[in-house]
Amino acid sequence: MYRVSKQLWFCAAHQVRLSETQCEAMHGHNYRVLIHAEASELDRTSYVIDFAELKKAAVDACSRFDRRNINEIEPFREGERNPTAEELARFLCEQLGRRFDDGRVRICKVEVYETDNNRAEYTP
Repeated sequence: MYRVSKQLWFCAAHQVRLSETQCEAMHGHNYRVLIHAEASELDRTSYVIDFAELKKAAVDACSRFDRRNINEIEPFREGERNPTAEELARFLCEQLGRRFDDGRVRICKVEVYETDNNRAEYTP
């Protein structure tokens, strides 16, 4: 199995509803996102996936949150998903999976770091 990853960053604010901790208050993070793709065989260029293509898709998926309040953006609006790192990882994995999972390549994991010490991951 071949695996590649792409890393990017964005800044955003959020409030974790129902947390009953300081995370209930509006606060921000410099999020670091790692997107992992895998394939059991390479394409004709000997790629799992072109890094530029993966970067473009990742930037498209994350740019909706950059310098925004995640609580105001679907699917994290009131009554929908809570804007935790875990749910953000799942959302990004689902979005990128729809774009790339084709029987050869699949998005196998997304990691979201809120800080250098706090990380959540989602694996479909």
